[in-house]
Amino acid sequence: MARGLADFSPSELRALRMNLYARPGAVAMTAEELARAVGTTKAQILAYENGHRVPDPPRVRALARALGAHPSALMNPQGRASWDIADVRRACGLRARDVVDAVGVSPKNYRRFEIEGIVPSRRPRFLDEVAALFAIPRSTLERAVNRTPAVRRRQERAAELIGALAERYVPAPGPWKGPAPDDPDLVELATAYGRPVQRTRRVLAYELGELRQTHVRAERERVIADFDTDRDRQANAQLALVRWNQVYARELGRIVPRMEQFHRNAQPSTCWQVLVDLFNVEAHASRAEGGLWAVAKLLSAAVEPLPPHLVERRLIEDVCVCRLTAAGLAHLNTFAGLYAALYPGVRRPLRSAHRSSGSRGRPSPGTETFSVPHHAERLVVPQPALEAFRGVVAGTKSFVTVELTPHLRLTVGPNFVTAAPFEGELPDPGLLDEGWKDPAQA
Repeated sequence: MARGLADFSPSELRALRMNLYARPGAVAMTAEELARAVGTTKAQILAYENGHRVPDPPRVRALARALGAHPSALMNPQGRASWDIADVRRACGLRARDVVDAVGVSPKNYRRFEIEGIVPSRRPRFLDEVAALFAIPRSTLERAVNRTPAVRRRQERAAELIGALAERYVPAPGPWKGPAPDDPDLVELATAYGRPVQRTRRVLAYELGELRQTHVRAERERVIADFDTDRDRQANAQLALVRWNQVYARELGRIVPRMEQFHRNAQPSTCWQVLVDLFNVEAHASRAEGGLWAVAKLLSAAVEPLPPHLVERRLIEDVCVCRLTAAGLAHLNTFAGLYAALYPGVRRPLRSAHRSSGSRGRPSPGTETFSVPHHAERLVVPQPALEAFRGVVAGTKSFVTVELTPHLRLTVGPNFVTAAPFEGELPDPGLLDEGWKDPAQA
């Protein structure tokens, strides 16, 4: 019997039915009333409560729905710490077929996820969708993925393979090229992660390249410790060598969990570009304008494919806006180097925020932001769109108007951005009088 169902708790079922926990809004039920609610018999309910029978996943879901509780509330709390993906799914009262139908993934891909913890590469929202279907936090699902036996075995084997690759390539003299494309250890690693060899090679070349910098520093200290004629410098170098070797070992140990997380959460190039543009929103705003919302319509790609745990979305006066969540910011900061290796042609995040106030040739602080009537939130035009608009403005000596909603338009001039209600059609910027005046100065 699967552990998720073996952890079914007769005592929890009885406690919820009798409302022993005094849950707000819940009422006590007799066994007969619960039986009617789930379409079974009183004898069947009592068999569940006495431990003579264990309900299947659909019946667990029906019991939970009748009791106004999550299906996992009917499980033994002590067993949850060891559940893998399949256990969590069963404890949520779902069969594998239910997940396949609800999420719209092939049975093969879902089976691979449940057994090996491999997320479909073309489904950037997959973990969020599964967590939402299970009605559990995404972090709970990720912990279940990490407890899956095949994932643990993969991480142990990956540590061996990456250690061998580091030993083989990091100390090699000459320009850094990364692992050979046909290296058997690299091929095995790519197969274990379910990703193409070239993709895995790019990611690993970045990781080992960073490790190589640490190795170079350690070797410099080793030369001083072995050959310098000054004993004090030798002693200092020996201490530094020990520290760099410790850093090397620590960073080598971090590669496996970082690659596991990256392959599980990596976004396509278009989604990564949107994340970069949202990050750069803060970099092009003044310090007093924290918590900015970017206009989703003006981003380089649609924001809908992005996982909700990375990007927060909302409507402000019917304008769809978005910004990075704390998890999104952490994702960007953690994996920016890996994305740069994977998508070398994509715009990169700025190194520091709030650079516009001190950058020559850029608008002054706050000129990229605007507000809509009756709302205090500050909205911002993403920098690529702003630069494109102002390129048109510079060429036509006019201003650009963009329809944000059927009743709200955005106007971009050489040194201002405003939003105001309008009626009728938008004017053609090419037909406007070249002698326009800045409305902010009118």
